[in-house]
Amino acid sequence: GPEGAKLVKEGIKRQFGVDLDVKWAPGPAYGPMAAILNQERQAGRKASGDAFAATAVQMAAYVDQGLFRAIDWQKLMPNRVTADLSEAGGRMLRYRTVIPAILYNTAEAKWAPAIRSFDEVLDPKLKGKFYTTPILAGFDVMLSDEKWGVAGTTERIRKLARQVAGLAGCEAVDRVASGEIPALVVECGNGAPNTSRYRGQNVLASHIIPDMAQKRYNYISVPSNAEHPNAGILYALYIMTAEGQEKTSWDFMGSDYHMFEGSRTRKYIDDLEKQGAKFVDVTYDWWRSHPEIDKLNESLMKIIREP
Repeated sequence: GPEGAKLVKEGIKRQFGVDLDVKWAPGPAYGPMAAILNQERQAGRKASGDAFAATAVQMAAYVDQGLFRAIDWQKLMPNRVTADLSEAGGRMLRYRTVIPAILYNTAEAKWAPAIRSFDEVLDPKLKGKFYTTPILAGFDVMLSDEKWGVAGTTERIRKLARQVAGLAGCEAVDRVASGEIPALVVECGNGAPNTSRYRGQNVLASHIIPDMAQKRYNYISVPSNAEHPNAGILYALYIMTAEGQEKTSWDFMGSDYHMFEGSRTRKYIDDLEKQGAKFVDVTYDWWRSHPEIDKLNESLMKIIREP
């Protein structure tokens, strides 16, 4: 929001000596925003913004359409940007690692941290004690043969539909914190309890289910029709600095890029791997190699939304 825009403006000036006029306005979710940017490009108009942040799910379809500018990120910041961070020929810059997890109220869902496999969530004694998201956050990857496969995932979602108390989006963090929703299984990431807003309050916690382990990434791209592309580039580079990771990714979103030195997200991954969890690495290339998942997940969403 506006607080983050102000922080980034000040950070860019501090790090790079450039005083930008940063404007903020509310926008839609990742997918609809990508569609708007592409429509603007097709119409020959300037993009609504100079930088776009989303995941491989929303961005993959637009890479080949020329929506994003190819940038040599390693050349611009060789001390921070390694080869793996720049994907799709420099059109996507990886800046944050996200791990889907159970988000729960520590007083209302004391059962959550004991869950060791997703099937335990389907125990009849937990019926009506948690919500899930209408987009089935985190379940799309489970459709792959690396995880449960189509049949196994579909069977679990049918059972989940009979188990949940209701549906709520990943933005329902405050509802979980208030206790209105005891737990969200699963939420888009494990970061909410780590944000400056909730850190240290012992109200929210997250628990990664080992057999659903997946590393998903947030990316920043600069639209090919950006009005101020260099401003968008500076924004991205600031997010990649140690200060940017701390003040934006960690404080605002509760997770950082797990391969940066000092990353807090790395500990979650190391702990799960020691327990035998096998993470799926959901990169741009991984998503492109599983083109069937989008439509399959749409079928699952119909199941979970059925009254």
